[in-house]
Amino acid sequence: MRIALLTLTLLATPAAAQEDAPIVVTGHRDLEQQIESFVGALTPSSPRGQIARFETAVCPGVFGIPEAQRAAVRDRIRAVAKGVGLDVAKPDCTPNLLVMVATDKNAFVKALGKDHNYMFGDRTPAQVRQILAEPGPATAWQIQTMVNAEGRRIGNEGDTPVNRTATRPSRITAAARPAFMAAAVVIESAALEGLTTTQLADYAAMRGLARIDPMRIDTAAPSTILRILDASSDSEVPVTLTQWDFAFLKGLYSSPDNLYAPSQRSEIERAMNQEFDRAGGEDAPSRGKSPG
Repeated sequence: MRIALLTLTLLATPAAAQEDAPIVVTGHRDLEQQIESFVGALTPSSPRGQIARFETAVCPGVFGIPEAQRAAVRDRIRAVAKGVGLDVAKPDCTPNLLVMVATDKNAFVKALGKDHNYMFGDRTPAQVRQILAEPGPATAWQIQTMVNAEGRRIGNEGDTPVNRTATRPSRITAAARPAFMAAAVVIESAALEGLTTTQLADYAAMRGLARIDPMRIDTAAPSTILRILDASSDSEVPVTLTQWDFAFLKGLYSSPDNLYAPSQRSEIERAMNQEFDRAGGEDAPSRGKSPG
């Protein structure tokens, strides 16, 4: 059941206050086909495109809620990032994954565009309008750059990008790839009523660490933290990252560099299968069984 977030700290999620806290996940029985569908829904990209991710240490920053809750959300995101294989920056770092709670999502994003347009990177006004057009009480976006096959940022000489790399592209691998420099997640405060700081942090981690459109997820898909904002106030929702969420992020951040999207998806699916096999127990998805 949902429990108020903005009026209760819910013990400030003591486990999340420790950077090395374990990630608790829940499970859902499903077929291998659903792994493929789940990954496909969360990784929109053209066949010759690439699925971007953070390649620098993550530093979460939280704004718009009381300080005790901000600290709990920051610590939880750090724990999730570390749990899926990301480097985490020191506590005094400059935030590069921003979680912002606002009364009115669209008004807040418009104000950012007016007063802090650097927050959108090199997006055109039309692309910013696409962010504004996202339905629901939340939106998210990433600022990315291109790095070469060795992970070094590609610079410009004049107006021309120059990729200095010894790696040759092929049909499977690319000589350059996109990488996140920063991410922003904006959530309306009314949508958080009844949720905990852990739920807020885990939702923001999913939206910030991967370029995801929750509207692409089929209603028959496995349980995911991405549904918590749209759930009715009396419905049961995940209390943390589900096993599917955690396995997806872990697969995304363990897949090899320089692959194109189809190969990346295959690697994520393989990693998710391995994660489910390692998890075992009754919470792990059972192969060959219908959802139950």
